[in-house]
Amino acid sequence: MYHNKPALYQALWLLALTIPWPLAGTFVHTPASLMIGISAYWGIGLLAPFLFYLFQQKGWGSELGAIRAAVHLPLWISMVLAQIAVFYNYLPRIQGSLRENFLPVTIGAFFILSFCILLTAALDRILSKLYEHLKAKGNLWAKWLGSAFLTGLIPGTAIISFLGLFYTGGMRLDPFMASVFLMEIFNIIFYAKIFLAMMTFGLFVFLAGEGKKSTRITNSVFSAVFWMFLLFIPIVISDRLTSTGAWRTWFDPSYISMFPYLSDLWMCGLSLMGGERITKWIFKE
Repeated sequence: MYHNKPALYQALWLLALTIPWPLAGTFVHTPASLMIGISAYWGIGLLAPFLFYLFQQKGWGSELGAIRAAVHLPLWISMVLAQIAVFYNYLPRIQGSLRENFLPVTIGAFFILSFCILLTAALDRILSKLYEHLKAKGNLWAKWLGSAFLTGLIPGTAIISFLGLFYTGGMRLDPFMASVFLMEIFNIIFYAKIFLAMMTFGLFVFLAGEGKKSTRITNSVFSAVFWMFLLFIPIVISDRLTSTGAWRTWFDPSYISMFPYLSDLWMCGLSLMGGERITKWIFKE
């Protein structure tokens, strides 16, 4: 990146827009300043690259078009969720370290927050180029992996982050309250997963499809219907099972539809396959 001046300039202005806010909040060091600083970091880190990627007409990276904008949204939101889990779990320790070693901890925070921004920007480009490569090889691969990415990255990262939070301290909650906290989080994740899937099939699968508009609409609708069936069938089986035991802690059927990342790969793959077959049958000559 050092020898690629346009890439370096993009990285520098992105850091200039995002990093001063949390650092200023840390130096003022009140609850309001810390909340405003980190919220501005999260918000600008989401919107500034998204709008730039969406409307960039020329310069380094413009050849990827709006694909980078679509990739950036779930990537950065996932990064924020992981940061939230870390902050909630380690906030007392961070606060104590700031009191004892303010300057070293602040410098460390600067590098960590900068790394998150730069890592996301790099992944935005890498994944966008991967999508272009897959689309050139065959549109089915691009649709399958693109759909799994858009539907599963945020819920999967949220599950991993908050389960990690639970097993490394659980916010110092007693087991009952920690279980209630996790159940509430997973309930939100479940409905978020459905919302993201419907948005993916309604927008991404439709726009990435080939052929007439009616064909693409039919394919999107039936793919979404198949996805809903695949999501709920293991959950219904789990609900109807009467047997209990320790095995259900690790091998409950409902995990098949919610296991991070892997569940999205098989659910999106089968639903896209089913949607395409139904569409070909409806529009066969």
